[in-house]
Amino acid sequence: MIPHTVGTSPTTMKADGRKQPHVDRVSLRDPDDDTESWFGRRIKRPFEAVYQTYVLELLLHRRVLPPSKDGRHIPLRACRKRPLVDERRGHAYVGNKIRTSRYTMWDFLPKQIVFQATRLHNFYFICMGIPQTIPGISTTGTYTNILPVLFFIVITIIKEAIDDYRRHRMDKLENNSVATVLLTGHRTGRSGWLSSLTAGLRQRLPKRQHCSNDLDDTEWDNDLKWGEIKWQEIIVGDIIQLHRDDPVPADIVLLYAPNENRVAYVETMALDGETNLKSRQAPHCLHKCSTISGIRQCLAEFVTEDPNRNLHDFKGRLTVDNVTTPLGLTDVVFRGSVLRNTTFAIGLVVNTGEDCKIRMNANHHPTAKKPRLEKYANRVVLTLILYVVVLSIGTSMGYVMWHHSFEVQAWYLNDAYVRFGDIFMGFLIMFNNNIPLAMYVSLEIVKVGQMLMVHSDLEMYDESTNTPMVCNTNTILENLGQVGYVLTDKTGTLTENVMRFRGMSVGGIVFRHGAQLGSEAECNRCPIVVDRGPSVVPGAELDEEKTGARVTIESRLSSPLGGSRPNGPRLSMQRHQSEEELRIFNEGSISTNELVRHVRSHSAAPISQKAQDFFLAMALCHTALPETGADDFISFQASSPDELALLDAARDLGYVLSQRSSQTVTIKTRDNVGDWHRKVYEMLEVIEFSSKRKRMSVIVRCPDGRIQLLCKGADSVLIPKLHNASLASRKSHDIRRSTQIEREKLRRDEELTPRNSFGGRPSVALRRRNSMIIQSAPHLELMTLKASKPGNSIKIRTQPVTPSENGRHLSALDGVAVDDDAAVFAQCFRHLDEFATQGLRTLLFAKRDISEMEYATWKKLYVEASTSLVDRQERIESAAEMIEQGLSLLGASAIEDKLQKDVPETIEKLRRANIKIWMLTGDKRETAINIAHSALICKPLSELYILDSTAADLAGQLSDLTYTLQNGCLHSVIVIDGHTLSNVDASPEYKHAFYALMPLVDSVICCRATPAQKAGIVKSLRLRVPSALTLAIGDGANDVAMIQTSHVGVGISGREGLQAARVADFSIGQFRFLQRLLLVHGRWSYMRTAKFIQATFWKEFVFYLPQALYQRHNGYSGTSLYENWSLTVLNTLFTSLCVIVPAIFEQDLRPETLLAVPELYTFGQRNKGLNLRDHILWMLVATVQGLLIWFASWAAYGKLMTYGDNGLFALGDLCFSLGIQWTNVKLLLVDTHYKSAIVFVSFIITSGGWWAWNGFMSGVYSDNISPYDVKGGFSGTFGRDPNWWLTLIIVLAALTGMDVTYKAVQQNLRIGAFWPFFGKQRGRWHGQDMYAENLSTSLWQAMEKTGRVKQRLRVLRGDHELRDGLDDIDVT
Repeated sequence: MIPHTVGTSPTTMKADGRKQPHVDRVSLRDPDDDTESWFGRRIKRPFEAVYQTYVLELLLHRRVLPPSKDGRHIPLRACRKRPLVDERRGHAYVGNKIRTSRYTMWDFLPKQIVFQATRLHNFYFICMGIPQTIPGISTTGTYTNILPVLFFIVITIIKEAIDDYRRHRMDKLENNSVATVLLTGHRTGRSGWLSSLTAGLRQRLPKRQHCSNDLDDTEWDNDLKWGEIKWQEIIVGDIIQLHRDDPVPADIVLLYAPNENRVAYVETMALDGETNLKSRQAPHCLHKCSTISGIRQCLAEFVTEDPNRNLHDFKGRLTVDNVTTPLGLTDVVFRGSVLRNTTFAIGLVVNTGEDCKIRMNANHHPTAKKPRLEKYANRVVLTLILYVVVLSIGTSMGYVMWHHSFEVQAWYLNDAYVRFGDIFMGFLIMFNNNIPLAMYVSLEIVKVGQMLMVHSDLEMYDESTNTPMVCNTNTILENLGQVGYVLTDKTGTLTENVMRFRGMSVGGIVFRHGAQLGSEAECNRCPIVVDRGPSVVPGAELDEEKTGARVTIESRLSSPLGGSRPNGPRLSMQRHQSEEELRIFNEGSISTNELVRHVRSHSAAPISQKAQDFFLAMALCHTALPETGADDFISFQASSPDELALLDAARDLGYVLSQRSSQTVTIKTRDNVGDWHRKVYEMLEVIEFSSKRKRMSVIVRCPDGRIQLLCKGADSVLIPKLHNASLASRKSHDIRRSTQIEREKLRRDEELTPRNSFGGRPSVALRRRNSMIIQSAPHLELMTLKASKPGNSIKIRTQPVTPSENGRHLSALDGVAVDDDAAVFAQCFRHLDEFATQGLRTLLFAKRDISEMEYATWKKLYVEASTSLVDRQERIESAAEMIEQGLSLLGASAIEDKLQKDVPETIEKLRRANIKIWMLTGDKRETAINIAHSALICKPLSELYILDSTAADLAGQLSDLTYTLQNGCLHSVIVIDGHTLSNVDASPEYKHAFYALMPLVDSVICCRATPAQKAGIVKSLRLRVPSALTLAIGDGANDVAMIQTSHVGVGISGREGLQAARVADFSIGQFRFLQRLLLVHGRWSYMRTAKFIQATFWKEFVFYLPQALYQRHNGYSGTSLYENWSLTVLNTLFTSLCVIVPAIFEQDLRPETLLAVPELYTFGQRNKGLNLRDHILWMLVATVQGLLIWFASWAAYGKLMTYGDNGLFALGDLCFSLGIQWTNVKLLLVDTHYKSAIVFVSFIITSGGWWAWNGFMSGVYSDNISPYDVKGGFSGTFGRDPNWWLTLIIVLAALTGMDVTYKAVQQNLRIGAFWPFFGKQRGRWHGQDMYAENLSTSLWQAMEKTGRVKQRLRVLRGDHELRDGLDDIDVT
């Protein structure tokens, strides 16, 4: 389910006029949600209800806000002395101050105390520490537990306070941003007495300098002026002025813009992720608001809807001079937008602060994240608590038995009986160190060290933007090794927001475009800030023409549509945009430069005429504006990057947009001799693009007087409008059917390929014959031989163009039959399919000649529709439908939405690591699907299911989809839009059906999604698949809620700003770094932390088992075997480095291996490092070793040898020394795989430090009556006894020999297919392939030491130079 959050479930207008209540930031759960757990229904929900009623409403007055009677009434007043009152709250509207931090000064301590006390280990230590303070119960001191626990909790709270303080600083930075507001001389009562005081002090200070503006009157007008104030001081009703590239500080209604028709252009990338500029138009009745005096004279009243989270709708009305005008989405600009292509704009603030749309969609005050590993560690702690309790009960019963058998008969022990409760509590306190507090202190040190190791990895440093990898938290590092779902944004995360025109299909022929395809120069030519286009000299030639070289793309892969290739490379490595070449633009294709030369030399040829019409359509069919700068440099202001790419291509082809007014467009063209000529086209009508129409048209009067309609749009809407529509539809259907047949054949071949344990294609397979052979999986063998490495650039080579060769290309164009509709349609639609399968954005271009009479008749209908007050948009679309018929096909364009470097490769590796990739974007459906194909989120053989509530019965769609997925699917992808998702969430039946599909589907593409919907999908995924760990990655403010809701949040320091990078848990510079962050550092962090926990519990078990066994020999009195001071510093001085150093520096496998074989990542997903079964095995080993240490020492002490010192300290020190030395030998020398210098230094320091400690204690310990005769013991008595040392060496050698022998036997049994003796893997390896994820780490460690295996792994990573001569490798 998607829980509603107070402040994010506002009043919305339904179709029947009813309103839904707005709630003020209180978490509400859907009562119809049947997926909630028993704990949620029986305990959590009643508690939330009590909390809502008595705490939030009664104490804090945060009640559920009722809807307003008639919306917000906001009068337009230049002079306002008092703030407007919110009728729902009964006081002023909320301020413009926002807060993204988790705590305030008042609730930090209560929330942290509850949070820390509810953590299992803290609760356990508190429960052990409090009884210890009772005199007469503890045998180990009074405050040795409670003080360290409190100190540790305080340190943790301080660390959390520092992290949240950073968030407060970021909030302060945004709240203190400056905005230009129309100010009066008396503005008081803004935010209480403090603001009044600061306002008074500000009046006594020197006046601030006024910002410059472009208004007609900048003089004071009766104490009115434009002045600067902080964002947090803006209130509802303020009149603000924005300048070009200014961010919008609050939700505003547009009052004035200086462009034609009072239109302003805004970028909403931070809101919805869309790169297209949106046009916003000031109402016509507010034309006076261009000046301060005009604003003063305009007495308008605005009525707007109550705050809500719907980014795609706005309802309101405006009354001026008793005339009411409706307000819609085109009249408002939301906070988070940026003013573009507009000199300045004036607006009225209608929503502020947390009432703004962007804040309503935010995840308010997210809770602290916990590492998933803590869940499993808590299970281990529970088993150890049970062990401590059972051990304490056992020793207490031992005391009772000893009392009846011995104590009652000993006269010197009369009246010495201890009650069972007291002796039990004493033993409980004694053995509670089996769960050491030092582990949690050391774990904080370990996580800081792990964070520094991640920071220092230069492989994740982005040189292009000088951006290092940053860890904003070290608490959840191990979560990086257990991710099961990656939910990614599109714009700025997968793509670079750069559009490039790659080619076109005209007259049934494909023409490639660009002299340096994929070069950095071309990438820089189309920046994302579309109002800052490239600066070029009109008429600049392509490099190809200057150098006389023809650009030829190297082609190594033929199209899969050309024939069956059952043994070829996997399709996902063939069909995506980031290959080393785009197959359709191969050596046989003709460059656009050759086409231009042919047009100039053979202008009367049919193909030339068709090409000129296509070029002209590219130059005219848009709404962009040219800007001429210094030295006649031209840049374009376009509403979308696609338009900018088309204009750049038209300019390269000799059709340059030089001037544009409201009535005319001037195009510069070049003739045969290279001279430029200006042609002026009269722009009669512009029928703009809409998501429903999926096309755009312009009607122009040509210089020769002809009237033409030029149209561009999606093939699905233009094909039925062609003059020979039946033939075009039939050809399109034939092409799609042949493509589908080919894909079905390839899909059947794909189903026959081997699959690993989680259904994916294996990277490598090991087959056991007479010896063990490592070989790449068959599909990867072919991939390395034939497939190109996924990459971002498109490599090219140039060949000199000889005159004869050039002539052959030009003569080939002369014979093209452009009038053969059947052939042209077939070829063009085939090219469209090729473009689409390679992830290119396609558009069809068409034209139609219109007579004067037809245009005049249609013009009347169109004017009536444009001025209609009822169903205006529907009538405009209906009129457009009438004129957009009988079109002649000009051709198709192919535009590349450039992916970031190595995005397809990264997604493919993540998929092979058993990670599912979902894409959540605010962009359009077609754009999202294209990028999904390019980035390999959608494979060529993927089954794509589109859920659309406007197309058909949604219940039927969900039912059919459920049936299909339950019957199995090779790779399934669901596409759903934000509107359909809203309908799903509104119905409990739809919600249950849709979210039940989540575990079954491979990928989900959610388009047109709001930030709140993105966060809702993450919440639902966490609820439906509780075993999976989610990672959200994005780069903009619209991704913040999703990032904060997921288990792991990753921000990209991208072009949308740093909002996501600031609040995320981790920040990287490029999406490609995610594979190293997860596959390498994620696995290492999980493995290190899991091993740290296991090793810590193991060593405590080894140390305290002799302590428990010794109780039999001291009458179960609780006397310690070990000396107290040594016991106190045990975990600090002598057994800390042996667990901390491996937990920071250990590398069980090389990064090259982990990147080459992503399946190894399943080690953390399957929780192989820390689970109850492995913990029991560790404890069994500790039991055997503890028993050996105790009984060997006791036997040597009393039976086999004679010591000079037979006191308790000599025995205890022997056991203690064996425990310390064996712990360091095993953890630093035997179990550590990556033995660096710091490992050996740590071993020397710890082992040598223990003997130095013994010498120190022997010298400084005072003489006293005590069981522990420490003074001079090590230096004078047992320390000089060779038998004591011999016992130490023999037992230590036995322990080492047992461990090493066990590992060697286990490794050989694995190779011989005899290990494990039980379980699912038993007996699978005889004559069958064993895949990477099922092989043990020790086996991989042995294999990666072999030189030939290293070469094989380099091949798997994409190093093709080593492939030749590399056969299967015998790793016996």
